[in-house]
Amino acid sequence: KIWVMGGQTIPPFTSDPERFYGDVWCSENGRDWTKIHDNAPWAPRGLIGGSAVFQGKIWVMGGGTYNTPARPDRIFYNDVWNSADGVRWNCVTQSAAWHPRQYHDVAVFDDRLWVFEGYHKAGGNRNDVWYSADGVTWHEVPDTSWLPRHAASVFVHDTALWMVAGNNM
Repeated sequence: KIWVMGGQTIPPFTSDPERFYGDVWCSENGRDWTKIHDNAPWAPRGLIGGSAVFQGKIWVMGGGTYNTPARPDRIFYNDVWNSADGVRWNCVTQSAAWHPRQYHDVAVFDDRLWVFEGYHKAGGNRNDVWYSADGVTWHEVPDTSWLPRHAASVFVHDTALWMVAGNNM
């Protein structure tokens, strides 16, 4: 299935009222969508950035909300949640070892979840990499050689993890 979770409206860019979503939708064909949950237990967030399917479950990791006129301060999370069906969610940890972030990337590789880079208002862009076999215990990869960034493209290819581009403003 294809899954869509959370989101937010940003009033300067739309005529819609400000709203933060915690809903969960799925589709088997990309055309017909079913709302699975109207208000998941994780805090609504428009900048999830980190989601994956791992060990037969959907995982949501970190993210936050973009600043809006009514909420001028961004919110940043480092929580980890999973669900086997999109309805019943389990909080794996409220505070992972990695710093809260938005615009980060997540991958599944070598039977582990991976969290890459991202942005936080305190310190800006990041260049760290973390991995976990269970979503609870996280290990940092030391001495990354690339510049801090957010919103990169991370993917698995030819039995390796690849990170391409990103924003390093």
